[in-house]
Amino acid sequence: MSNVKDLLLENLTRKQAEAVRSSKRRTLVVAGAGSGKTEVMARRIAWWVGVEEAPKENIVAFTFTERAAEEMKFRIRSWFERITPDGEEVALGGMYIGTIHGFCLAKIREYWPDKYHNFDILDEAARTALVLRGFNGVLGLNGLRAAIAATKPKGQYSQYATLEDFALTYDQLHEHNHFECRLSSEEPPFELGIPENEWCKDAELITDVGSTNEAQAFAKSAARYYAYTKCRRFLDFSTSQSEFIRQLHLDSDRTKELKSQNIHLVVDEVQDINPVQRELMRLLVGSSGKLTTVGDHRQAIYGFRGAKVEIIADLWEQFKKSDDSEVVDLQENFRSTPRVIDLANRWASSIGQVRSMATAPMTHGNPGRKDKHRSHVALVNFADRGTEAAWIADAIRVLVPSEVEGAIHDKKDGSSRGLTLSDIVVLVRSSTDVRVYMQSLEEAGIPCVVRAGPDLFSQPEVLLLLGALALTAGCEQFFGSPFNPKSLPLRIQSVLGCAPEPEAVLRAAAKALRRTGLAFDRDAEDRLLLASKAIHRRMKETHSLTASQASALRTPKLRDFLTSRNEIRRVFPQQLFHMLLAEAEVDAWDTCEGRGQAALFHLGALSGLITGLETPGWTSVDGYPWQVIGLCQYGAEEGRTEEQPLMVQPDAVNISTVHGVKGLEFAAVFLADVCAQRFPSSRASHVPKLPLAGKIIRDIDIAGLADNGNHDGERRLMYVALTRAERFLFISYSGSRTSMFIKELRVLVNDSGGLVTDNSKRLLEELKYAPKEHRRDVRLATSFSDLRYFLECPHDFYLRKVLGFAPTIDQAFGYGRGVHNLMRAVHSDPKKWALLAKDRLALEREIQRLVDRGLFYLRYTTGDPAKNMRGKGVRIVADYIQRYAAEMASVTFEPEKEFETLIEYEDGDGGALISGAIDVVRQDNPPRVSLIDFKSGDPDSDKHQKLNEEEMQLQVALYAVAAKKELQYQPDQGLVRYLDAEDKSKSELKVPLDATSLAKVKKSVANTASQIRQRRFNGGPRPNPTGEHRCPSCDFLGFCGMKDAMAHKKSSKNW
Repeated sequence: MSNVKDLLLENLTRKQAEAVRSSKRRTLVVAGAGSGKTEVMARRIAWWVGVEEAPKENIVAFTFTERAAEEMKFRIRSWFERITPDGEEVALGGMYIGTIHGFCLAKIREYWPDKYHNFDILDEAARTALVLRGFNGVLGLNGLRAAIAATKPKGQYSQYATLEDFALTYDQLHEHNHFECRLSSEEPPFELGIPENEWCKDAELITDVGSTNEAQAFAKSAARYYAYTKCRRFLDFSTSQSEFIRQLHLDSDRTKELKSQNIHLVVDEVQDINPVQRELMRLLVGSSGKLTTVGDHRQAIYGFRGAKVEIIADLWEQFKKSDDSEVVDLQENFRSTPRVIDLANRWASSIGQVRSMATAPMTHGNPGRKDKHRSHVALVNFADRGTEAAWIADAIRVLVPSEVEGAIHDKKDGSSRGLTLSDIVVLVRSSTDVRVYMQSLEEAGIPCVVRAGPDLFSQPEVLLLLGALALTAGCEQFFGSPFNPKSLPLRIQSVLGCAPEPEAVLRAAAKALRRTGLAFDRDAEDRLLLASKAIHRRMKETHSLTASQASALRTPKLRDFLTSRNEIRRVFPQQLFHMLLAEAEVDAWDTCEGRGQAALFHLGALSGLITGLETPGWTSVDGYPWQVIGLCQYGAEEGRTEEQPLMVQPDAVNISTVHGVKGLEFAAVFLADVCAQRFPSSRASHVPKLPLAGKIIRDIDIAGLADNGNHDGERRLMYVALTRAERFLFISYSGSRTSMFIKELRVLVNDSGGLVTDNSKRLLEELKYAPKEHRRDVRLATSFSDLRYFLECPHDFYLRKVLGFAPTIDQAFGYGRGVHNLMRAVHSDPKKWALLAKDRLALEREIQRLVDRGLFYLRYTTGDPAKNMRGKGVRIVADYIQRYAAEMASVTFEPEKEFETLIEYEDGDGGALISGAIDVVRQDNPPRVSLIDFKSGDPDSDKHQKLNEEEMQLQVALYAVAAKKELQYQPDQGLVRYLDAEDKSKSELKVPLDATSLAKVKKSVANTASQIRQRRFNGGPRPNPTGEHRCPSCDFLGFCGMKDAMAHKKSSKNW
């Protein structure tokens, strides 16, 4: 035991060690920027397990993002490896490490599976699409719009403004746990259309939101929206948390079970939690669990979303007074040089105190990271923004002058390396300020990627495709506020200088792209315009092209679509987007480098947003234009690409808002455009006027959504920006008006030993260079599904997982999931179903009851096709039960057993974290088990999940590795069962799980992960065991630029 303690406290500072070994029941760790908080949290959890012998399944750790969760998992595993005796498997066991909404969704599904197993999280883009679908119909939001418009001086109020205010008000009620709604006593219908509309209209909001016309209109729409998400089997981010708490209050047995667990809870970024999350913390920890909270009030930057910095201050005050609690300050900053730290400390002193909470300043904790020259931390003024942006481009070329070397920077092991472009970030306060900096980098030939949310919609390649999509929808104009710089019309005017009309935008964007050097000739431009207009005529006017007319187009699928004669009832936006990409010949940009890579990265982000249009359900021809309008409004105003940690970072400069880099660090930070009105933001202090009245306004603290008189919210944002820098930090501004922050920073930068100048030539002196080296500590967290894309074709993986392109869907999408849902329910109570196997009619009736409860929910089809798919599902599940009735009567099963396992790289330098879910673990003679994986057997359903026999064997063998390592099972055999095989003799594939087979799969996975880490994406498809060419079945053939794909498209008329 003493050896374990010594290991866990090794090389820690005194305060870090205090936090790791604290014997108190509740601990608040006030962790400054770069203080090693993730390492402390990981060791704290390892201490609970290795020293205090807490069961792993009793440990819960909440992180702010999935990216942070993955890093935490890697750290915890590394410590478990060190403290676990030789010969024992290292595993996280049943502990949960992830976001709060992810935990709530998982628990809702686990505790009440019959009700919630089919529910998914609805992200912001998809929620916008869902609300716009029902805006004038079932949700009645036209009534809210009219009620609010009546209070406006000119009686005007846009649809998107209504959506924004509705969503913010709805979220605040949930995030303060003040939402109560009465629903119909009947089960939510699984049929789309009239049944769900009628069910939703019965909903009634019980929460008193006031008696004004606006409040009453909101109450009606809020109740219906809550019911609508129930029908569509969704929970949005805010609802998932309050829903879990509500269900616990209704289920005393589950509440008792939770309290009896003595949960050991870690909460990261506690300065940015909201009241409902605080309530969840109380429920989980109770009076006997343990709590470690980690945060820094100086980095509380989400008050505008409802986070309450007062919560961390309340914890600080409580823990200071309580005998069973303590507060530990982590002051040492291991990230930054002394000068950056000193500047950040001086700035932090300008932030107002939160209640009585006192925080010690940061100290320098990394002796090897020293300042080289005062010009490496500087405040610099320019005459105008264009000159500022040009200097930033020049400075980046000084830092990374060639393909082989970059400015010298120290590594964690004490050695040195040269900077790469991905070590550099350009930060701005608002995403509307990004474009000018991106253009300067492009003109200098410097690859860059925009991670600044809605400024994605200021990129010419994105505007080109938006113009095309708008034409397919028959939109005549892009609409938006003439006073909001984020509105799409003003973006178009700023970037392209043309009218906000789709055809004009397409033409102007094409010219802009040619100016950047991207290949896009007039033929491609004309063809894209022709294709867009023809799609609209085919959908809306049922006008088909002749074969001769369609021959002018490049894409066979598009030609088939435009020459077909059938009536079109539904639209699949992602399919249209893919066809437009193919017509635009963006495959010419697919070079894995430079401007082409950046352009495809942006289009991949747009593809992800388009997925949001499809997530809520199938799109009708009449509804499609509204979905495109919603995409344009959401993307331009508030769009954020869904957080998905890039497994591999493109070698390009990052351009982002400060909010977008929370939790990240960069060797060089350019904090640009710190100008009057923009930083601090003139809008941050505006208190939103929401459709509420009376006591509820105070109860949910609407005033707290705005910044205070000292601009503390904006000051914290500046603090976060400053503390992202490891070595180089440049704060720049321009124009005749000076921000109040710049006036303060002039003094602080000078006092900290940095340089304040109007002469940019004085910056970046005394640089030394070293060979460039990409970071090798890339954390690869993935799944077998993702790995098999790389195994089939490395470039497929690149397009899908690095650039973010989404595959298309069709009406059969969801069939496989429906079958698996039924199989989960069946194996949860196998003996019941074995008895029913004797009576086919009774068996099918009972399976149909599962379908009627929504376990076979199909979002993308309705009517007879949906009825036929559900009928087929009932039939093949009944066939399975009758075939395996004896097995089901005699053994027990664990359905859908989730896992995560670490596969070590062969070079010993880390590993890949692989996640997945075993369909069924058959308990033969525990711990001896069999692993069963089901395939729906329908060649037309879930086509993106089809595997060949070799891949299925690899999948099941990988599951066996995880079952042995993580779940402490001894898997004897793997079985792949085809549920609808015509030849019953081939309905089961046995997979060997001997030591040699498992060693082989570990080697294969490790090798695959290593190649991903080394960015080997230029390869085309691997040989298919069947001898068939893979390219024809690829999701991304139309815009793939690899040699094999280009050759196939050239040689085949029907690719």
